Amino acid sequence: MRFEITTENRLGITRDVVDALTSRGLDIRAFEVTPHHIYADIPAIGPARFAELAQSLLRVPGIRDAKQIDHLPTERRRAQLHATLAALGDPVIAVNANGLIAQVNPAAQTIAGTGPQSLRDQPLSTILNDPDITTLRKAGFAQSEREVTLGGQTYLLQVEPIGRVDDGSPVHDGGTGEDDAPWGGVLIFHRAARLGRVITALNERSHSGFDDIIGESRPMTRVKSQAQRLAIVDAPLLILGETGTGKELFARACHRASKRSDQPFLALNCAALPEGLAESELFGYAAGAFTSARRGGKPGLLELADGGSLFLDEIGELSPYLQAKLLRVLQDGRFRRVGGTEEISADVRIISATNRNLEDMSQNGSFREDLYFRLNVLSITLPPLRDRREDIDPLAHYFVTRTARQTERPTPRIARDALQWLLTRDWKGNVRELENTLFRAVALLDGNTLTASDLQSVAGSASYQNNDTAPFASSAANIAPSTNYEAIDPSASAPAGIDIVDQALLCENHGNAMDMLEKSLFERLYPDYPSSRKLAARLGLSHTAVANKLRKFGIGS
Repeated sequence: MRFEITTENRLGITRDVVDALTSRGLDIRAFEVTPHHIYADIPAIGPARFAELAQSLLRVPGIRDAKQIDHLPTERRRAQLHATLAALGDPVIAVNANGLIAQVNPAAQTIAGTGPQSLRDQPLSTILNDPDITTLRKAGFAQSEREVTLGGQTYLLQVEPIGRVDDGSPVHDGGTGEDDAPWGGVLIFHRAARLGRVITALNERSHSGFDDIIGESRPMTRVKSQAQRLAIVDAPLLILGETGTGKELFARACHRASKRSDQPFLALNCAALPEGLAESELFGYAAGAFTSARRGGKPGLLELADGGSLFLDEIGELSPYLQAKLLRVLQDGRFRRVGGTEEISADVRIISATNRNLEDMSQNGSFREDLYFRLNVLSITLPPLRDRREDIDPLAHYFVTRTARQTERPTPRIARDALQWLLTRDWKGNVRELENTLFRAVALLDGNTLTASDLQSVAGSASYQNNDTAPFASSAANIAPSTNYEAIDPSASAPAGIDIVDQALLCENHGNAMDMLEKSLFERLYPDYPSSRKLAARLGLSHTAVANKLRKFGIGS
């Protein structure tokens, strides 16, 4: 039976308890002492006999209570530790200062191919040669992550010292010297793919599914439906579209809808890094590959994304050398690290994206044709914002609300003229340009209503430049003409293709808007009533008023 004795903090009370137990001829199997508490495990005592023993113990000065318990503190902590270690998917090995294995978890046993008893009290060198125990001791059993080989597999090793309690204070209180050295260390072996899942979890956005992509227009509904069908097919996917159309958003949504959704999703912008750096990021590098290489080497994104998806943005910017290396990965799933000789396998779905025309590039020799066919097994083309203007309204409200939250201000109301201004603008930068324009406008807004003039003031200061949209540009008949709204001349005619009422809403004041509407009215009626008198009779106005308007607008002169 296990029981707990609550005591005062009195000198000699532990000895009194031991004397009380041994005087009865009891065999004490376990005995633990903490301040104000004594714990004991005596198998010979049953429930009936414990009541008599408790009364005897309460007669000892300083003892306040004695009660039965299920587990001793050490037993409870040991069970919790075993459960914690068993729940870890990575191998964990604890060693003492002499290099003998003190504890292993099931993952480590599986790698070693043995049971826990056969590993316990064995030298660490039986399963791990580098680093050795001498190196670990010199480092104080504290090392940053480095690459090692355990059971024929590559891991990143993390070492933490043993010898401190939960609050961080030393477990021993005797000065400095040899006694302050760690008692041993805990070796944690991280697999690259598990690190990839951690990175994905840290970078994961709260909303990245198809239902969270804003857009209910016909082109957007069609492309989302197509992407959902292709997402579940485990094959390379190529996403085409102009810059700012949301290619990475669709890539994440395709990953979330695929069978690999619980595995890593990592991304690399091929245009953002020079060739050498892009190669080491993508394929990793071996130990000593170059001067500043990290000791032990470093896994690349292909290793970190093993089992999941790798998104290669701006794939058209990849150098010919990296195109050839990527082609081999797509062919047989194998590659070598930079400076390495060992073949590494990776099961990764490649999702690539570009705003360039890869078919034309493959024909003129600037992109490998065989790689293009490997990447273009499945493909979707995202529509530009000008082809789905129905989505501008919900997008604008979403971006305004989000910007207000980020800038810690009340969400402003979007005026009707502001929405009309957004609808009539030619968004060359697509959703990204719309987002940036609204962010600037809301950040600089003084009042609580966002108007067309607020948008005009920020749009003119940051015109969007993009020369890469030509391969995916719609025909001129499908694109509303771009208009400079910085200064609208009320006496000018409205641009073709834009409704006159929408144009009038963009004017600075009521008078200018009315002048624009009146001019349009007079221009349309004058060919059928080609004199001031006829036109006055048609409109029910005086001859003088009509004549003045015609002179003002320069009609019939």
